[in-house]
Amino acid sequence: MSVGPSSGPSSSGALTVPAGDFSEIHNWSDLLYFFNHTLPECHMEFSESTKRVVLFVLYLAIFVVGLVENLLVIYVNWRYSGRAGLLNFYLLNTAVADLGIVLSLPVWMLEVTLDYTWLWGSFSCRFTHYFYFANMYSSIFFLVCLSIDRYITVTNASPSWQRRQHQGRRFLCAGIWVLSAIIPLPEVVHIQLVEGSEPMCLFMAPFESYSSWALAVALSTTILGFLLPLLLIAVFNVLTACQLRRAGQPEGRRHCLLVCAYIAVFIICWLPYHVTLLLLTLHGTHISLHCYLAHLLYFFYDIIDCLSMLHCVVNPILYNFLSPGFRGRLLSAVVHYLPKDQARMGRRASSSSSSTQHSIVITKEGVQP
Repeated sequence: MSVGPSSGPSSSGALTVPAGDFSEIHNWSDLLYFFNHTLPECHMEFSESTKRVVLFVLYLAIFVVGLVENLLVIYVNWRYSGRAGLLNFYLLNTAVADLGIVLSLPVWMLEVTLDYTWLWGSFSCRFTHYFYFANMYSSIFFLVCLSIDRYITVTNASPSWQRRQHQGRRFLCAGIWVLSAIIPLPEVVHIQLVEGSEPMCLFMAPFESYSSWALAVALSTTILGFLLPLLLIAVFNVLTACQLRRAGQPEGRRHCLLVCAYIAVFIICWLPYHVTLLLLTLHGTHISLHCYLAHLLYFFYDIIDCLSMLHCVVNPILYNFLSPGFRGRLLSAVVHYLPKDQARMGRRASSSSSSTQHSIVITKEGVQP
């Protein structure tokens, strides 16, 4: 099987240089030939056409469902931003970041359909990847801040903290957007449009230091985008659940189940991607994978990368639609556009629903987060 470009945004792991001699490489065509002919020879039959169909269907499903869900979350949280809990500000920003990821999916769908050919020029090659990575980091960091802030809100009832927290959250969210815009730059500057019979958008670090660059990018992505956020999300969600149980909050078992769901969904979405990314990056230069395993990882990398984007579909459900308060606000927003007779019935249902507290914690401010 030939090693081709990644169909999705995370192209660094799919083009890791195997061990070999760089002395014969003089141009991009030689480099691509080097990629395609240095994997160990072992016979495995894969259907690239079937893979492209599966990828297209997955991208399309995530795009349609994620677009609808995140637009609803943004609309409801923005419409009721003054009356909803202050922690909803993080949920609003998370939905904006997830929406940014979803809006990049049509590009990957077209790239898959065109057999990984990039037809939109050099600028869009870099910008599309940059746009995806910036929103990916933002989405993850906002979930981390939500977990930390929720715990602080539950354990800290001082009036001075409550007065400062709204402005502080605004500054923190602005800082997250800036940080997320900076982190992808070292990788994006090495993403280039490789001209040829079929132009491709690839991660292309300098020949002599390609392996070092690929490893540095993979490690930074795994640490900043998975290991550190997972640790913080797990620790502070568990601490919040323990605090609520000690305080005798009702529905303690449900809170614990939701905490487990927050952690499990993050792991399920991101662990396979980061493990595959690291294995492919280390293969050939730092470790030697079995021939068949290497082929399997290269073939399924794009599908694993695509499945990691399921968080754009799951996050709105887990952090918003499971909340009775959010469902009440959503119903109120829908009722606003109904005829008067139906609107009166809808308002009664909305009032009953919105009186129920949030699905995870009741803050000491008396509002749901």
